[in-house]
Amino acid sequence: MAPAITHFLVGAALLLLVVTPFASRYDIDREHAVWLIPLGGIWGLAPDVHHVTPVFETQLYAIHNSPWVDLFGLHYTLDRPAVRARYLESVFGSIVVFVLAVAVFWGSRWANPMSTDGKTRGRRITITCRRTVIAAAYATIALGVVVSIQENFRAVSALVGTSSVLIGGLLLIPIGTGIGFCYGGGLQLGLNSQQRSRPGFGAVAGCLSGVFVWIGGVAVGVPIWFWLRSVHSVPLPFFHVESLIGLCIYGLVFGTMYSLLCNEPG
Repeated sequence: MAPAITHFLVGAALLLLVVTPFASRYDIDREHAVWLIPLGGIWGLAPDVHHVTPVFETQLYAIHNSPWVDLFGLHYTLDRPAVRARYLESVFGSIVVFVLAVAVFWGSRWANPMSTDGKTRGRRITITCRRTVIAAAYATIALGVVVSIQENFRAVSALVGTSSVLIGGLLLIPIGTGIGFCYGGGLQLGLNSQQRSRPGFGAVAGCLSGVFVWIGGVAVGVPIWFWLRSVHSVPLPFFHVESLIGLCIYGLVFGTMYSLLCNEPG
């Protein structure tokens, strides 16, 4: 397993980053936000409770070894052999991530609202791209958690002809970034400025966008991709339900974050 301090710091960092868009949008008082650090740390460490509990140790250990504990600050991912074998790197890496998360959370109070009202065309495009990239980063992490729970990293890496878990995880970065612009374009074209500013609308629209991205990118796109590469045949259409779930959750997170970053007049 990864060091406890790594789980604590990553959990604290992730909770801070999750709260940041909400704090910025709704001007939440950050003076008491220090409590997010221990709460996030405990959240990230929770699956390791089997080490100290006097009861149900076997059952809790079985839960600890389940991919579902990635819901606790990426706990399962941090306990993978590739991370576990790099003790010092994981500790120092988690410190860096934590410090950056604190800086982002604290600095967001002075961030300029991402409103495009009254801006030049070039400025509007820049702001829209910023929203898209930030929302895509959050959504890609969520997609990674879903793929980890489904244990489908090898399936992702098959797109480039390997069966590596690491390659599958790394591939999610360009995939998540790329489809983020598809989702962002859908929100820009499908919703008016007032609707884009409402997280509920954004979440629903993002989830629906996931269905369309799945149809084009998975049901149709994957078979064509394998055919072009002359690899093993995949039926067309390719009904892969797990990827549909992943893309809908991606869209849900993307749409929510995108809307939180909007500050458009009604």
